[in-house]
Amino acid sequence: MPIYYRGAGTGTYWNLNDATALGFQPRDPGITPSTTRIIQHVAQGLTLSPYISLTRSHPVALHYALETGTNQPTVHAPAYVYEIEINGPSSGFTLIDPLKEIAAAAVGPFDPVGYQHDGYPTVLLGVVSSLMAFFLPLPIPQSTAGGIGVRYATVSPFIWGLAASFGVLQHR
Repeated sequence: MPIYYRGAGTGTYWNLNDATALGFQPRDPGITPSTTRIIQHVAQGLTLSPYISLTRSHPVALHYALETGTNQPTVHAPAYVYEIEINGPSSGFTLIDPLKEIAAAAVGPFDPVGYQHDGYPTVLLGVVSSLMAFFLPLPIPQSTAGGIGVRYATVSPFIWGLAASFGVLQHR
């Protein structure tokens, strides 16, 4: 029986409401599920969603518990990591892997929206680690009609969503 985890930072809904008594429910189960909603949920932290994030990694859940609350945890206002045993597909809900869902919906190289990213290879380090975010705004020289111009990398929502999906599963 696989064990999943859910971090609950101080002041968050699942910190203030005991999921062991209430059970986990999405904040808005009536919203139509979509890849865009998955990306918004995992990459941007949108909680008005038909999803609940779970992980198989205790360290990932602990990070969420310690870093995503409204205040730092204390002895009197602790953060929590829920441990959840799931008995398989017959448990009455669907587990989806956001990594697979986002990758399957990613745009192709000729899509007018753009493709993955157009920055230096190091831009991906800035996406996966806030400690390396200094790679995101590196200026990119490019030729323009008036000479040389500078712009900054564009990173697709798919890349942000994929990066945020490592170690996280969605409950719908």
